[in-house]
Amino acid sequence: MVNAQIERIRNAWNRLSMNQRVAVIAVVITAVMALGLLIATRPPQRYGIAFSGLSSEDAAAIVENLRAQGIPYELSSDGGTIRVPADQVAAVRLDAASQGLPRGGSDGFELFDKSSLGLTDFTQRVNYQRAIEGELERTIAKIDAVEAARVHIVIPEESLFIEEQQPTTAAVVLKLKSGRQLTEAQIRGITHLVSGAVPNLQPENLTVIDNTGNPIWSGPDGGSQFAGLDERFRLQQAYEQNLERQLQALVNPIAGPGHAVVRVSATLNWDERSSQSEIYSPDGLQPQVRSQQEREQRTSGTVTETGGVPGVDENVQTFPETPGAGSQSESSSREVTTNYELSRRIEEVVQAPGQVQRLSVAVMLDGSQVDPAVAQEIQDVISAAAGLVPQRGDTITVTAVPFSDVGNRELIPDGGTPILEYALTALKVLGLIAIPLVALYFARRVLVKPEDAGELTPALATVGGPAVTEPPMPALATQRITISETPPQLEDEDPSQSTDRGLPQLPAHLQVIELANTDPAQVAQLLRAWMSEEQ
Repeated sequence: MVNAQIERIRNAWNRLSMNQRVAVIAVVITAVMALGLLIATRPPQRYGIAFSGLSSEDAAAIVENLRAQGIPYELSSDGGTIRVPADQVAAVRLDAASQGLPRGGSDGFELFDKSSLGLTDFTQRVNYQRAIEGELERTIAKIDAVEAARVHIVIPEESLFIEEQQPTTAAVVLKLKSGRQLTEAQIRGITHLVSGAVPNLQPENLTVIDNTGNPIWSGPDGGSQFAGLDERFRLQQAYEQNLERQLQALVNPIAGPGHAVVRVSATLNWDERSSQSEIYSPDGLQPQVRSQQEREQRTSGTVTETGGVPGVDENVQTFPETPGAGSQSESSSREVTTNYELSRRIEEVVQAPGQVQRLSVAVMLDGSQVDPAVAQEIQDVISAAAGLVPQRGDTITVTAVPFSDVGNRELIPDGGTPILEYALTALKVLGLIAIPLVALYFARRVLVKPEDAGELTPALATVGGPAVTEPPMPALATQRITISETPPQLEDEDPSQSTDRGLPQLPAHLQVIELANTDPAQVAQLLRAWMSEEQ
């Protein structure tokens, strides 16, 4: 069967002319080169990160698993990151998780799964301590900003006397991800996690440092390295971004979207102040009377003057008394006692931290799209909207400069695949479809070998012969005609006369014209056959 096919191909090849063979070879070489070009320019396979921050043991186990499954992978120079094809990342992670990988560098409570009989009590305590350390390392390493963690615990033996009992201590070493920092809440969360997982461990006996040796936590008294700075920075950044959004929304209708940029820099005062004041008779009002007591006393009478000189009776003649010889007296007193309510007001004012101390606003306008004449109007609007106070030192700057159009020519949309890559992929697919079609078209034109149909008619073979009508030839058949420059003449015929068996004795070009007039279909078919032979 195979030999028959090979023989058939060989016979078909032998029937081809030299031009046809050259054309076939050229088509095959072109198709192979096009296919090789498509393969060479094929975009590389996309790889995604399946695991990062691996220990040497975990990386070796995962690589061995990938090799066993025949999955291609890439290993970073430090051996801690493994990349696999992007469409297999999820499957590789699930498969590794089913095998307990990655283990996180240190063994946890699985230490007791492979323990043997005859272990001493000391060995059991050490394994228990190692298990706690390993579990804590795995848990801490899952925090977003932490790449790896090491936990060291010191659990002293219990003493019979309380005063001789040594406290439990622990130390945590964190390796943070590049450019990441722990927040105050995360630091406290780590300290509470460790102190809650280790028996008799107090937060003041825990120390947390980073991989550069800087202390992150040194107990409640020492606080953390950041001491609330991270929270203050977050609040300040949130205030600036919120104000920027408001001002940007105000400028966009004037300058147009994408033709203005607003930036705000705020200085906040984080000092906390409190003041207390005591005010009597507030607002100048009359004090309120609590009680009032009033007492009034009035006296009146007559004073008479009668009698003589004390002593012996006088030898004086006595006369009768005359009435109305005395004087009148009158007195009065008034006493008022008023008790007022104690009019006093105590005020305690606490100034919360985070007051705006200074604002700086910068506005950049696209000078090629925005009229610089409106810069002053924009500055006035921004100043009023932001609540700038010049006495406080607030400043605003509005500048109009031409923007670069690099961003407008960006071919990569946010979060998507580059448009140029999509276009190249589409062109390659079209090329894979078009190249075989073009090759098939030319091969069909070349491989169809024209059949020699002989002369078209005896009249064309010998111009003076009789005309013979033949059936029409197939469309792809090639017909040949031979026209003599000097047509042969019969011995007993006059060249100037026509015979009833053929064409008149005319020049060759006139004979062709006459044939085209009498049978244009055959002439057109003949011309198509000639054109096919030339191609």
